[in-house]
Amino acid sequence: MRWFGRRRAGTGDLGAGPREKSVGALREGSRTAESIGRQGDAREAAARYTALVSQAERDLGPQDTDTWALRHQLAHWTGESGQPEAAVRQFTQLLADRERNQGPRHRDTELARHQLAHWHGRSGRPEEAVRRYEAMRRIAERENRTETALTLLCDVGYWQQKSGDNAAALRAFSHMLKTAQEEFGPDHQLVNIARQRYAEVAGSLPFGNEGGQDGLQDLRATAAAVEAAGDLQRAARMYEQIAARCEQLYGPGSPDTLSALVVQAQAAVTARDYATAVDSFGKVLACMELQGQGPGSREYDILRGQRDELARMARHAVLRIAQPTATLLGESVQGAPETLCAVLAREPGAAHSTRLSVVNDGADDLSWRRWTVERWTAVLRHLSRRGYDATALCFARDDLRPTPEEALVCERLRLPGVYVSRLGEENVRIDAYVFADGEPTAARVVLVPDERPESAEQELRKRMSAGTPDERIALHPQAAAIGTWREIERARRPAGADETPVLGTYEVLECVGEGGFGRVYLCQDPDGLMVAVKTLHARLAAAPPIKQGFAHEVRAALRVGGRFTVPVIAADTEGPVPWMAVPYVSAPSLQELADRCGPLEPELVRTLGAGIALALSAIHAEGIVHLDLKLANVLLTEDGPRVIDFGIAQIERLTEPKRGFAGTYAYASPEQLREQRTFTPASDVFSLGTVLAHLALGHSPWGWGTQAVVAAIRAGTPELAGLSSDLAAVVRSCFRPDPDRRPSAAAVAEALVPGAGAGRLDPPRLPEEARALMAERR
Repeated sequence: MRWFGRRRAGTGDLGAGPREKSVGALREGSRTAESIGRQGDAREAAARYTALVSQAERDLGPQDTDTWALRHQLAHWTGESGQPEAAVRQFTQLLADRERNQGPRHRDTELARHQLAHWHGRSGRPEEAVRRYEAMRRIAERENRTETALTLLCDVGYWQQKSGDNAAALRAFSHMLKTAQEEFGPDHQLVNIARQRYAEVAGSLPFGNEGGQDGLQDLRATAAAVEAAGDLQRAARMYEQIAARCEQLYGPGSPDTLSALVVQAQAAVTARDYATAVDSFGKVLACMELQGQGPGSREYDILRGQRDELARMARHAVLRIAQPTATLLGESVQGAPETLCAVLAREPGAAHSTRLSVVNDGADDLSWRRWTVERWTAVLRHLSRRGYDATALCFARDDLRPTPEEALVCERLRLPGVYVSRLGEENVRIDAYVFADGEPTAARVVLVPDERPESAEQELRKRMSAGTPDERIALHPQAAAIGTWREIERARRPAGADETPVLGTYEVLECVGEGGFGRVYLCQDPDGLMVAVKTLHARLAAAPPIKQGFAHEVRAALRVGGRFTVPVIAADTEGPVPWMAVPYVSAPSLQELADRCGPLEPELVRTLGAGIALALSAIHAEGIVHLDLKLANVLLTEDGPRVIDFGIAQIERLTEPKRGFAGTYAYASPEQLREQRTFTPASDVFSLGTVLAHLALGHSPWGWGTQAVVAAIRAGTPELAGLSSDLAAVVRSCFRPDPDRRPSAAAVAEALVPGAGAGRLDPPRLPEEARALMAERR
């Protein structure tokens, strides 16, 4: 803790003499005590701080702020040494002294208050910790210290979790996630922390402590967040709990139960858990029969065909194991060739097994052979609490045939069984099976190399580093004429930034984001033009279909022009790390405009909407369907809107084929929700209707919450009350269920502003709030 070197009002310089010597000795003693504490000897650190506090009180005085700093560390290490009650007493007295002399809002006072709440929780009083953190959070919220308030909310949720109030903890993390995304964007650290907290709750605590609608709502929110964090297997299991709860609350044949079962089935397919998906589709069909939609109805027969196809896929299961994990399994079998029992697992988000957990205590331990399904469930729950997701049960023996007991356990747990036999001192044989109705079906075992994609990508970038562009680089035909984009003086790479090579003619200044298909870099060309360069991950570029698909989308984007787009201006799709560059536009999005200004005047909505429609028309002319048109993907500039990220959704679908949905639920068309394989420009026109209605109303026409929005879009029931009659007519035409009956983007532009297609579209007349928002971005 840094606590020396501050000048206090009225004290003057420390000067030479006894005080300076005492300060130096205390500083050295504190440094030594901290080192001892960090090495694990908290008791000795506390003892040393006790002596240091006594010395400081003699030499500096008991009310000296440096003495208080030593008392703070003494209280901390006292608690860490196993005396949390003593830490509470010490922080209570320290807080009183700081409030009285430094004031309640002083930084050191707030730190002491935070630590007092923490040690109340550590002392076995989590409810008191919640109360204190909540009080601090409310103060930070009133003072508009949003980041501090969200950090304190995280502490609130943590101690609610520790107190056993799972529902309250889930609501806290849900609010934290939603607010952090709205205030700071999806890539902010607090968003990631909130999602991680969701996953921890999902993996380590039982659900359902709060019954009824509230408990079900918590489950849904948690499952959605866990799925968004990439932990698909855990999310699929949670959706199964949701379906079971809906059946309890609403009955086995209710619409709510059917909807939950469908989501469960989709989640299982997304997670590639085909055995669970088959079971889920069976429940969906049974629910449909209860509703009177039995064999012979179109939807029932389609779903039954899908279930049968999934059943065939489940019988040809593939178990992927990381090479180091397989090596560890082989070594473990060498030590216990007849008795080893273990669980293969993966880390959250991993696509294959990355961990081996041995469950028997010794080489002669065979107790696991008598374990019930309930005992195995407890083992898997323990793994889940540590952040791992079980992928298979492993058994070692010379006879590789599964026993009936093992088949029953594996089938009940919906896990493959892996059987390992020692062939020699260095070799083993691995067989795997999936089970249905007690019968084993062989599964293929694939060993996956322990690749490190980031390092590989860095190496590839080094090989194409500094130098002039080659013939692979394609340029937008009007790139040289784009002179209205924001240019600034030559920027400098931040001190200490990682060395990143040049991409084409662009010098990389910093990495500003990373998505499923690649990274985004803020770059600058030799003339000072700021651009955003989007790269394709090297591991994806190594797959020819993905690389070819990326090149196809980029070539099309290079042809797009027009006043209301932000086009791709340069690209290299043939190099080891394919990339494309777009101008960096320092402008707010229409989402920010809507959040700041609320409902916009009808004239402004028509002008902005016509510009967006003309941009879509230019995009569609090159064979591109945007698939993710939304307020956040339209920038607001002085001369009108600028549509960005066209073609990106299609690139993401190429690189993440396991996900059928493309776009953003709140703006999706019905055909997107049906997860069709191909789309027409009419899908973007539907999204344009949502954008127009949102700008005019100040909120989505489809309601709030993902499930409600999806249901409203599927039912075709937008809420358009408040729209002017002419604008409502345009929006309704965009919302026609039949894509073939929707107008073209060019027709929408003409309907909004006659003559827009011929260039008769003036810059928007922006309110002062909008101009202030734009000025903040300059």
